[in-house]
Amino acid sequence: MSELVKSESSLQVQGIDVEVAAIHRSGHLEPIVFLHGFGSTKEDYADIVRYSEFAGHPFVAYDAPGCGETRCADLSRISIPFLVETALAVLDAVRFERFHLVGHSMGGLTALMLAHAHPHRVLSFVDIEGNIAPEDCFLSRQIVEYRQADAERFFDDFIERTRHAPAYASALYAASLRHKVRAAAVRGIFESMVELSDNGGLMDAGAA
Repeated sequence: MSELVKSESSLQVQGIDVEVAAIHRSGHLEPIVFLHGFGSTKEDYADIVRYSEFAGHPFVAYDAPGCGETRCADLSRISIPFLVETALAVLDAVRFERFHLVGHSMGGLTALMLAHAHPHRVLSFVDIEGNIAPEDCFLSRQIVEYRQADAERFFDDFIERTRHAPAYASALYAASLRHKVRAAAVRGIFESMVELSDNGGLMDAGAA
């Protein structure tokens, strides 16, 4: 079984310099691409190497711009369409032409748009709680419901609201957000998630 490799790649996405931090491995079977959710990182998928069922499958999981260890020269440019373009740049870098695609939450929405635009490249698609309908935006819609011009202040307040949410593990999730997400990236991500979920016809795209 191939060992897990950590790497950084210098890419350009929509003219913006991005240093993408990734984990990956080689293999001879069909590759797998993992896209993490908001408040998550590439490490969520590291345990794939412990499951014999996936032996032989190359894979890549990377931190989206504005998240984890990936660096982006202009955080204000980040949005879901920007993340789709980032995914395409990563796929070119790792030379995955056709692949199995797994996306969670924000990554699920990114993956849906990627699969819809390039269906011939996607061998299978797993969407884990992806934001594809208005009711899915209970977190991202806070960018509208709690308007705040200052990015740091909004993120501080968002974390505090999340900490006191009644859902299980909300406090644990909130505690890690500052370590996993840049405040300046939140507005573009959330606003595009809400816009796409409300007006993007994503349920039709998912059924196509």
